[in-house]
Amino acid sequence: MSRPRITLLLALACMLVAVSCRQGREGVPRPEGLLRIERTDTLYRAFSPRFPLTFEIPSQAVAEADSTSPAWLNIVYPHYGATLWCSYVALTPETRDARLAESHELVYVHASKSPSISVQRYDDESRRVHAYLYYLSGEAATPLQFEVTDSVSSLFRGALYFDAPVRSDSVAPVVGYIADDVAHLIETLQYTSAHAHQ
Repeated sequence: MSRPRITLLLALACMLVAVSCRQGREGVPRPEGLLRIERTDTLYRAFSPRFPLTFEIPSQAVAEADSTSPAWLNIVYPHYGATLWCSYVALTPETRDARLAESHELVYVHASKSPSISVQRYDDESRRVHAYLYYLSGEAATPLQFEVTDSVSSLFRGALYFDAPVRSDSVAPVVGYIADDVAHLIETLQYTSAHAHQ
């Protein structure tokens, strides 16, 4: 066999291999990837709702008063497609125990979808702020809830919901970021009326 013929056969073989490899890749589906979720730089700003509290929320979040009740507030995270649905209840000696029990029950309603619920407690006697931050694992509709009270006349609670159904593992970073924001809210919360300390 002559040298030009061998060169031609080698060139054809290389072209055949290159073409066959390219065609094989076109027919193979690629695995789905998860969106990478980055934390934006968080600056906090003071916020005063229509009820007797002040606290700080992230500057990228939007606080929306609920038109149906002055005691409801939504803290919306447009970037994450998530909302903290919050409510405020004025407690009286007659209603305090029932309202606090009802608040605890709202967390455990989701227990059937959550293999575990972990609780982080926060107490600051000097500000009369007592809080619970609940983390619900698994496919619970609300993976994060909180309640803050002075144990006498004020109860503020919230629950995190996403705008669309999500898998818990894919939104775990967002839940962590918002949990940090809720912890900051608790640490900066102040009562603004005398009746909150009665």
